[in-house]
Amino acid sequence: MLSMPDRHISLWHVLLANGVALSWFAGMGLATQWALPGVKLVRCPIGLCFGYYTPNELHATLTRIGKNGRDFFANTLLPLDMALPALLLVALTVTYLWLSQQGHAVSIPLSAGARMSLIAVPVLYCLADYAENWALVEALQAYPNIPYRLARRASVLTATKSQLFVASVGIALALLIAAWARMRQHGGGRT
Repeated sequence: MLSMPDRHISLWHVLLANGVALSWFAGMGLATQWALPGVKLVRCPIGLCFGYYTPNELHATLTRIGKNGRDFFANTLLPLDMALPALLLVALTVTYLWLSQQGHAVSIPLSAGARMSLIAVPVLYCLADYAENWALVEALQAYPNIPYRLARRASVLTATKSQLFVASVGIALALLIAAWARMRQHGGGRT
């Protein structure tokens, strides 16, 4: 199943996929800073949030950004965020595959089962991110009377997405460090 991507994935694909995903994220960040000064994508409850947030924190954030901010969030940021999980999934998958394929010095050869298990992490991240986006759409539609269960679901999904994203990036970094060390070792141990 992985032999076809292994024959076709090159460093160029890895760089392109990661560049597109990072550019999309940077564009979202700039659009948010322009439309919602003072609101960052890396804070609870919008964006990365490694722990849970309370329903009151969600309500307070949606109140603080005002009607224009909620409209921006619903009509611009969330639609843009529908592309980001897929872009990150592609970037991480291509990176994992390239760094773990058999037969070249810049990789850590892993079994097909191990490779598929690693890829499962960004797939789960992607699913959690889409579920979180849907919960936030529902919360925006329900505002100011956001049901407790909906706010709690959004919080759990935000934490899950954030933790899976960090795990996915951690796997990529671990593979990259291991591949770099392997390449140096195969280079005769030169420093």
